Amino acid sequence: MDTYIIQKGDTIESVAEKYNIPAIDIIKVNSLIPPYILKVNNVLNIPTAPTSIFNYYKVRKGDTLYKLATISNSSVDVIAAINGLNKEEYLYEGQVILLPKENVSVYITKQGDSISSISALLKTTPQNLLYNNRNIYVQPDQLIVYKRT
Repeated sequence: MDTYIIQKGDTIESVAEKYNIPAIDIIKVNSLIPPYILKVNNVLNIPTAPTSIFNYYKVRKGDTLYKLATISNSSVDVIAAINGLNKEEYLYEGQVILLPKENVSVYITKQGDSISSISALLKTTPQNLLYNNRNIYVQPDQLIVYKRT
């Protein structure tokens, strides 16, 4: 996962083009709602190489975000954020959801977080966090990814 600070004149499409990814991926990861108006200096999470950190999961009848969080050893908040979903949102049979791979930790920043507090929570070093995330602004709702080796 990468991050991008919105600049004047940016659109979802222009940011997607810079990263050579579909605009819908940015919309989903950031839980954006139409008409997708971007505010200068806000941070967008940019999905990069999803197959290296996420598994694709096809929703089955009876699946819930809670069940998927349990299966992936994650949290409902993280699964919802990765997929641009509301925590109470209904999952549809056949829907494809991204789940963190077994060796991947994902954290959504909160007010007051620091690189030190996040690295302690993920049981890694600040250097490893910076290696796995090109930009860490430690603003609320930033997705931090740590791939354990």
